[in-house]
Amino acid sequence: MAEASTVIEMAYAPPLREVVPGPEAAAIDLSIVVVTWNSARWIERCLRSIPPACQGLAYEIVVYDNGSFDDTLDRVGRDVQVIRSSNNDGFAAATNRAFKQSRGKYLFMLNPDCELAPLALTRLHEFMESEPNAAAAAPLLEDEGGESQREFQLRRLPTFRGLLSEIFAFGKLLPKNRATAHYRYRDLELTSPQRVEQPAGAALLLRRETFDEVGPLDEQFMPAWFEDVDYCRRMANAGKAMYVVPSAVARHYGGASLEHLSFDRFNELWYRNMWLYARKWFSAAEAETLRWAIMAGSALRCVAALIGIAHPEVGRWRACRAYIHVIGTAFRRWNDGWAGSSRSS
Repeated sequence: MAEASTVIEMAYAPPLREVVPGPEAAAIDLSIVVVTWNSARWIERCLRSIPPACQGLAYEIVVYDNGSFDDTLDRVGRDVQVIRSSNNDGFAAATNRAFKQSRGKYLFMLNPDCELAPLALTRLHEFMESEPNAAAAAPLLEDEGGESQREFQLRRLPTFRGLLSEIFAFGKLLPKNRATAHYRYRDLELTSPQRVEQPAGAALLLRRETFDEVGPLDEQFMPAWFEDVDYCRRMANAGKAMYVVPSAVARHYGGASLEHLSFDRFNELWYRNMWLYARKWFSAAEAETLRWAIMAGSALRCVAALIGIAHPEVGRWRACRAYIHVIGTAFRRWNDGWAGSSRSS
């Protein structure tokens, strides 16, 4: 059963560095947090799917809106707590503040472009209750046509060599290579719950005590991308186990974060956040090598775009300009605007 709605206006707040549990924490089974940014075409379907997914659970829904300028909030029902920001605070900051306002024993991150199957959260909750060593669990994602998204959703934690492979698109050039197959868990049997290193943050259930212990998401990964990878690494370093539960299913349409960003802006943010992740977790020499690899890989992608074998949907010159922009911002170290936080946050 959902709680009645409230609206909280959120002014600017500094990045959250530690979690201070509130006095009403764990008063209900589950808090479902949905972060929106111009998500009007997704949010109604997402919210409609929640009640049948939560049969038998006491839950609340918290929508944190990152300064949408469409009618997202007009499409949010009454049984929802809304936190409305005047700015785009980013996914990590929004999630941190929504979790801080929530009361559930479990915390569920849900992208607005996801649609939960009936009983999805009931089954995740049952699994977590039966497996006290599980710190987090994810439903199995599928696409709009019902096909598995395991290649997108399930990955091992990235290594220096693995990110180099991503930059130079080795997985696309040699899709059957053993390294990519290992990284993407292609040999994992998905007929029962399985432990994984890095489930995507599009739909992920956490114990509140895990969030309290590991701490908030790192808000330097702005506005999105790599904050969930970073959090999975921090959980792994703390000895926390994460699982995918195939009996729980969510349909992930994809695109909610991308449809309002240009191709060049997305690439700039993606590679910047990849580098921030490398600076945080790899050696200084590896992070610097990765920065030069990003420039080299972008140059190769620019050539591929010009000869028409990369991103034809974007257009040759537009794609090439985007990669030239990445080369320039990477050369300037993205102006060193993000100093990189400690490994504990």
